[in-house]
Amino acid sequence: MTTPPRVALIALAVIAGVGGCSRRAPITSCDQSLEGAWLSDHGAERWMILERGGALEVYPLFPDGRPPGTPADLETAPRAIDLARSPRGLGGDVVRRFTQRGVACNAKAAVHVTSCADDVLELVLADPPAPAEFAPCVFARPDSSRRERWRRE
Repeated sequence: MTTPPRVALIALAVIAGVGGCSRRAPITSCDQSLEGAWLSDHGAERWMILERGGALEVYPLFPDGRPPGTPADLETAPRAIDLARSPRGLGGDVVRRFTQRGVACNAKAAVHVTSCADDVLELVLADPPAPAEFAPCVFARPDSSRRERWRRE
């Protein structure tokens, strides 16, 4: 037996309506859960935010290889961002591991979330610098910080 077109259209409308109700509430504060996928204003960089016990871990969902100008003999890991909530807001470090001949150095640069509203995060951050020396690890100053906007997917 075939379903009449009118019944099929009503069923589709009900399914669409139920699906629309399950949408997450928009982000209006940095105190809310920020877990999920975010797209940077660069358009090609997607980031995943995970929340674990009040700490936020942020990982790239794109190839995040060797930064420009990094010497060819260095192995580089993708960046990770560690954030924590405090009375002063949401901030932490951008971290990248560099390895040369078996010696690893974890470079850090500051990151601060300045706004969480309308499903958009505004961040001020810099990229961690490659080590100037290994064993012991010696780092140059990070590059200048920049502002980025990430939109929740």
